[in-house]
Amino acid sequence: MSVFCGTDFSESADVAARVAAGIAARLGLPLELVHVHETELPESPGGLWPERSQVERRLSEQALALQSVFGAEVTPSLEQGAPHEVLARRGQRADARLIVVGSLGKTRQELWLLGSVAERVVQAASVPVLVVREAAGLEAWLRGEKTLRILVGVECTALSRTALAWANALRRIGPADLIVARIAWPAEEHDRFGVSTPVPLDHLRPELEAPLVRELEAWAGEEGRGAPGSTTFVVRAGWGRVDGHLTQVASETGADLLVVGTHQRAGIARLWQGSVSRGVLHCAAMSVACIPQSKGSRA
Repeated sequence: MSVFCGTDFSESADVAARVAAGIAARLGLPLELVHVHETELPESPGGLWPERSQVERRLSEQALALQSVFGAEVTPSLEQGAPHEVLARRGQRADARLIVVGSLGKTRQELWLLGSVAERVVQAASVPVLVVREAAGLEAWLRGEKTLRILVGVECTALSRTALAWANALRRIGPADLIVARIAWPAEEHDRFGVSTPVPLDHLRPELEAPLVRELEAWAGEEGRGAPGSTTFVVRAGWGRVDGHLTQVASETGADLLVVGTHQRAGIARLWQGSVSRGVLHCAAMSVACIPQSKGSRA
């Protein structure tokens, strides 16, 4: 098994590479540090062109530095193509465990329309993708200096169960507190439980909130119990977009990492049905892990 990390040598990518190396070291896995150049770096008859040689040297130096600090086996890899396509392709390898990217990498064309490299990797990858944004908590956790706080956004579906299991598996690396959060639409839930009107707009009535939390705990089953760290359950009323409510709960609870499942809808389906993972990537202040429904969704 391997961890893959994309780098464009930016500050954001450097932070992601440190987190990736720390995770790889704690899991006892090799790390492949991948730099993808969008245009070809050709070789001349007499040897490498200076630009390619410089990129390879810089990539090798970064790999050696990470290996020296974290102790993981780090292999540099230089490729050509669209960064998100190359990284997603790496994630299709049988030994792929996790892809780690920084939050600010951009493609060159129409950045605001096409989205970041991170977003497009999430859309295409068949394994979990960790998008590193605010890394202080993650790095302190990897050093054994703190308990990680993880908020898992769920919808009581099979995909959400996969995301919860992935988050719980992070406790193999170090202690972590899980906050399992579900956003409930008040009108629908009051009707489902037969609670009389009026329906409050900004919260759930007490006689409804308690059974919803018990329902969430029953759905989660034994996931998260008995592992280092606590597991709490939160049901929050929400109107409109779920991603905004999830990121608000994550901020309020001091989460270092927000974990969500991703359906990886494309085109019209994504626009029509919305994408919680895409919305979270856009507005979350903390790092985000997006978990697809696949056999590779293991921490």
